[in-house]
Amino acid sequence: GYSSAASDVYKRQEFFRSMEMKGIYAAMVTAFQEDGSLDERGIREIVRHNIDHCGVKGLFVGGTMGERYKMSTAAMKELYHIVADETAGKVDLVANISALAFEEVLELGACAKEKGYSRVAMIAPIFHGYNSEEIVDYYIYIADHISIPLMIYVIPSFSKVDFTESMLVRLLKHPNIVGLKFTHNDYYLLDRVRVKCPDAILFTGFDDILYHALLMGTDGAIGGTFNLTGRLAKKLYDAVQDKDYKTALKYQRNINDVEDMLNATGLFPTLKAALQIMGVQCGELKKPNALITEAQREQGRKIVEYLERIGG
Repeated sequence: GYSSAASDVYKRQEFFRSMEMKGIYAAMVTAFQEDGSLDERGIREIVRHNIDHCGVKGLFVGGTMGERYKMSTAAMKELYHIVADETAGKVDLVANISALAFEEVLELGACAKEKGYSRVAMIAPIFHGYNSEEIVDYYIYIADHISIPLMIYVIPSFSKVDFTESMLVRLLKHPNIVGLKFTHNDYYLLDRVRVKCPDAILFTGFDDILYHALLMGTDGAIGGTFNLTGRLAKKLYDAVQDKDYKTALKYQRNINDVEDMLNATGLFPTLKAALQIMGVQCGELKKPNALITEAQREQGRKIVEYLERIGG
């Protein structure tokens, strides 16, 4: 059963599920200063770039691309505040509340709710190798103890947690677990979840298969490369809605060209290098990552030239 302490959440179940979440969301990078603290000016520039240049529908804050697991809970809460203040309600906001300690997860969930975020997402508990029942029970516990809709952040390449169909379907029956951020390449699993949970919010987290995911009935994508390719992703999304699949596939291949260039010299540092070339002061990756190399900066220049050439 579910906790009676969360009964107010269940009363708002239909309201939560009726809140539209569709389209392209950028998993925004985070700007840091040399000492590892947040760079507020840089974060605000990243927000404006994603809204004004990339045209995204929403922002995913403090995710994998945002270097969450290098940040303290206090820094995450500060990040939520800066982003919410800069967006001023212009776009939808989803917060990653993943943390090693459950008390911190709850604290981050409360903060996101207070700052006006529409939903939160959580990666499965990591490091100790929990069994499937422990993972399901943990999600239910968190969902019972926060008053904001929760999404399951499926990312086995980082978490090393493989969700089964039965686990996901069971969790999506919980009235406060509303969907998935599915950063996984098992699209048979995603299809089965869509069939069995037709009302769930399903977002792909892999930018390179956005076209295919949309054809399978997902609602949109949350992607890190959308900090650069958000315009292309939006055009792709709109083309699929118009059933112009030839055009949509063209944009997917443009996005994948950028992905190839990013991966050739290192996804995370090259993406930040490209943003800097575009005039966005996003800073370096936080330690323990190394500084951006000259080769990565040169690749960033090539990416920006490519995007300018194709209207991205």
